[in-house]
Amino acid sequence: MASHKIGFFHNGTEESFKPHFAAFEARLLKKAATGVEILRRWAGDQASKTLDDHISDLLAEGVTVLVAAGGPPSALAAKKATESNRKPVVFTSVADPIRLGLVKSLASPGTNMTGIAGLTSELDVARLRLLNEVLGGGEGTPIGVLNNATRPLLEEQYKKIEVAASRMKLTLVRKDVASLGEIEAAFNAFKGGQPVAGLLVTADSFFNNLRKKVVALAAGMPAIYQWREFPEVGGFMSFGPNIIEAYEQAAEHAWQILEGKDPSQLPVALPRRFELVINIDIAYGGGFDIPASLLTVAEFVRTAN
Repeated sequence: MASHKIGFFHNGTEESFKPHFAAFEARLLKKAATGVEILRRWAGDQASKTLDDHISDLLAEGVTVLVAAGGPPSALAAKKATESNRKPVVFTSVADPIRLGLVKSLASPGTNMTGIAGLTSELDVARLRLLNEVLGGGEGTPIGVLNNATRPLLEEQYKKIEVAASRMKLTLVRKDVASLGEIEAAFNAFKGGQPVAGLLVTADSFFNNLRKKVVALAAGMPAIYQWREFPEVGGFMSFGPNIIEAYEQAAEHAWQILEGKDPSQLPVALPRRFELVINIDIAYGGGFDIPASLLTVAEFVRTAN
């Protein structure tokens, strides 16, 4: 019988995040070969309907630690569910956990929560610059920006993109979406009614969960995404931290809590590696020019079969 139970829940689907959970599980079991059971729940991007129920179920199972995977939706749901019971929580890839009220500081969280700061949306401006470099930096170039309409702090996230676009003299075409149907409508606009020269898919696990569909809709467009998982399924390019490493670090945090570490004193981890990834099949098959400055630093992948 397991001496500890870990409740792992995610606002996405198991199909889309199977490698991420596998990385978490492998790292945790490397630390604890026996005596730990991982209970998992998947919300399937119906976070508002199912996350609260999943957390209640896991708490009723007597878990020692909750692992809130998938970014802000899961982390905020865990925060609400543990305000009274103070159950330890480890979150994954959350942009600015201080602003979201999850922790008081990165070095000393001061709450029942700790985890991994994503540095995801914080890099949207850098992604816009990289995309502009590929497009040649023409004044007035129209750039599509796809946002998750339900993302916390979305307006702050977008304002930074807007300021950067103004400095680069780019014209933004903004589309906020909350469903697959709205994503499809946005792409109809990007390719028809409001044609764009390139696309920035802003950081959010919602798009990662639907990455195969988003990438298929973006076919033929120079688009940049947050994680390497997009180029690996046929997207043009990405820039951001390695999310698999974030899940491995979440396992490290969960293990330390099982060993008796107080989450309020367990520093929030930061990503250690950032990757510029370009799909060579899409880049050359689509006739996109890659500047020499990027060729020397990028990692190239081919579309996975």
